[in-house]
Amino acid sequence: MKVLPFGLFLLCISIQGFATELIQNAVFMNDIKTVQVYPEDNPLGYPFIALHSSEKLEFHFDVMTTEMETYNFGILHCDHAWKTDDIPPNEYIQGFQTLSISEFDAGFSTMFDYVHYSFTYPADMSKPRYSGNYAMVVFSGQDIHDKSSWLITYRFIIYENTVSVNSRVTAPSVVSRRFTGQEVDFDIGYKGFSIYDPMKEINVSILQNMNWKTAKHDLKPIFIKQDVLTFDYSTGENVFDGGSEWRNYEVKDIRYVSSEVSAIVREPDGYHVHLRQDIPEGKKAYATWPDLNGNVLIRNDDASDSDLESDYVWVHFQLAMPEIFESDVFVEGRFNSFQKTPDQCVYNKVTGAYEATLLLKQGYYNYRYFIRDKFYSNDDLSGTEGNYTATQNDYHIIVYMYDRNLNCDRIIAVKADGSSK
Repeated sequence: MKVLPFGLFLLCISIQGFATELIQNAVFMNDIKTVQVYPEDNPLGYPFIALHSSEKLEFHFDVMTTEMETYNFGILHCDHAWKTDDIPPNEYIQGFQTLSISEFDAGFSTMFDYVHYSFTYPADMSKPRYSGNYAMVVFSGQDIHDKSSWLITYRFIIYENTVSVNSRVTAPSVVSRRFTGQEVDFDIGYKGFSIYDPMKEINVSILQNMNWKTAKHDLKPIFIKQDVLTFDYSTGENVFDGGSEWRNYEVKDIRYVSSEVSAIVREPDGYHVHLRQDIPEGKKAYATWPDLNGNVLIRNDDASDSDLESDYVWVHFQLAMPEIFESDVFVEGRFNSFQKTPDQCVYNKVTGAYEATLLLKQGYYNYRYFIRDKFYSNDDLSGTEGNYTATQNDYHIIVYMYDRNLNCDRIIAVKADGSSK
C-alpha cells in the first residue's frame, strides 16, 4: 500500500472536509454591516446572472471602523444542496479563484465611522466556466479554504437558458391551505436537450422573495412525457405560506419624519429612529399596499453617494402583543438576509410589546415579525403577520441538472414568477 507524505495526507483530509461544507448567507464579524448583493445598477434586483453574458453582480458591505484593511474575495462552486463540491477551481473558473478588493473608502459626514467596500463579479481576471450555485466568500489572509479567515459568505446563482419553464402560481390544491398558501406549479420543456434520467439528474428548488430559509428543495417531476417534465403536486410539496404585505419604514432624510416613524431623536450615541408601534396582523382581514417583498434600498436623499454618505441610525421596533412564554419573536427582512439566527425581540412588560433596537443604514426597509417555537424551532407568521393566498410574492424556480461529464450540478434554467394581488 502506498503511504502518502504526512503533509499531503493532511491536505487531502482538508479538501475532503471542505467538499461537504454547507454554505449559508452569513456574516462572521460583528463589525460588518449592510451586506448587499444585486445585479449591476439594480439595487432591488436578485443575485442571478446568466452564464457567459455581460451581466455582473455588485457586492457591497461596511465595516464599522476607521481602519482600512485589505480583504480578498473568491468563489466556490456548490451542488444543488449548497454544499461545496470537490471539482478543482481551475475547471469552473477562467482565471484566478481569488482577488483583492480594491474599491473601498471611508464614509463621510456621518456620526458613525465606517469603511465601505465594493466589487463586481465576474471580473476581468476571474470568470465562471460553469453554471450553478456559487458562494462568494470575503476573507482576510491568503487562503479561501481557511474558514477562520472568513468574513462573509453569500449565495448567488449563475444560470443557463437551456430548457424552458412554464409556471403558474395558484391557490393550493390542499384544502386546508387554500386560503393561506400559494402553490407553484410548473412544467419543464426540454425538446432538443438530452436528459437521460430525470428522476436522478433533475432537482428543482423554488424561492419565495429570495428567502433561502423557506425554499423548497429537491423537487422531482411527477409526470415524465416526451420533452416535458410536469411538477404539479397534490400533497403540498410546492406550497408556500402566503404571508402578508410587508411592513415598511423609511429614513432617507433624517430631518423629516415619515409616516411609519413617530420620532427621530439625536442622542450622543447617534440618531434614534422610533417606529410607530406595530400590532399583529394575523387576525385581521387581508389588506394590500405597495411593498418591496422584503427588500431594502440604501438611500440618503441629501447625498450624492448613498453608499458613503448614508449614516447609521438606531431603529426601534415595537410589536404590541401579549407575551408568549414558549416562543420567541424575531424581526427579519432582506436587510439581515433571512438568517437562521435573525434579530430577536425582547418583551417589555411596561410597554406590553416585543422590542428590538437595530443599527441600520439610512434607506427604505421592508420588515416583518415571526414567532419561533423554543422547543421545535418552527417559524410561524400566522400570529404576527397572517397568511393570505392573495398576497403578492416573488418566486424563482431554479432547475438543476447533474452533469456527469462535468461532475457537478448545472443550473439549466431559472424562471421568475409572481403571485397576483
